[in-house]
Amino acid sequence: MREMECWEQHGFALFPRAVTHFYALRYLLWVKELPVDQPYDIHHQYLWDIRMYEPVYQAFSEILGTTELWAHLCPGEPAPVKGGICLQQSVQVPVNHWSIANIGDLFIYNAKACSVDLDGLPDYSWLPISYFPAVPDNRSMLKERLRSWTASRNQAYLSTRGNKLLGSERW
Repeated sequence: MREMECWEQHGFALFPRAVTHFYALRYLLWVKELPVDQPYDIHHQYLWDIRMYEPVYQAFSEILGTTELWAHLCPGEPAPVKGGICLQQSVQVPVNHWSIANIGDLFIYNAKACSVDLDGLPDYSWLPISYFPAVPDNRSMLKERLRSWTASRNQAYLSTRGNKLLGSERW
């Protein structure tokens, strides 16, 4: 079943090989090597490389019906559509019928229609990743996004798309 047909019928879609093994494994190694007392950095280069990656962005654009997206950064932002990049080989995806995801596959689901909890799956199986339609006129949300960016110790290099996904440039 094609991705959009699956999305329309079941509220989820699996996009095979949306991220290269290199990006997925590089991110996984970084996360596994984080010291216990070091906070997770939402603006790390490896995470932004995946957020900016063309097939990931295109999949969310197709699902959300717009190219003007912001990357989901914190709990206060809307996330009715969620996703995850598979970081392991042959991981079962807990949906109506079991699907198998492999390293680099992107699983996108409607959080209201599917009772999926990727965080409840085995450690290091998924990198949660989500986008939502950009809302540049929401000044308080934009201010918080840019504040988190400037407060980050490890600011990533952002492409033009990355700056737009952050909100520092308009679409």
